This record gives sequence, structure tokens and C-alpha cells, in this order.
Amino acid sequence: MNRFSIIVPIYNVEKYIKNCIKSVLQQEYKDYELILVNDGSTDSSLEICNKYAVVDNRIKIYTKDNGRRVIS
Repeated sequence: MNRFSIIVPIYNVEKYIKNCIKSVLQQEYKDYELILVNDGSTDSSLEICNKYAVVDNRIKIYTKDNGRRVIS
């Protein structure tokens, strides 16, 4: 069981997501899971995430329809 989870929201960030994932994976501490939550991206963000998930089993991907939460 992992000691903690790192949760990264994903929405149309294909320019930045590779650097984000690489940065997390390069940490010395290894006892964690990286949860990537795709919020209905329309660019290649999800495909990029899937490529990393294939090579590192600490990465979990969850996909949902894009939704905006209105806080009143």
C-alpha cells in the first residue's frame, strides 16, 4: 500500500503534462501513487498520460466528462 497519493488534475495541458509527470517520477521517495484526473481534455493530454501509465504502475488515470463546478 502506498504511503500517500499525488493528485494532478488534467485539462488540455499537453504542453506541460510531460514535465509535470517527469518531475514527480524523478523524486527520490518512491512509495506513492500518482493519480491523474483527466477532466475531459480535448487535446492529447490523455494519450500522453496513458503512455506514462504503461511504463510505471504507480500511475493511475481517471477520466470524467468536463464539468464546471459553480460555487455560490
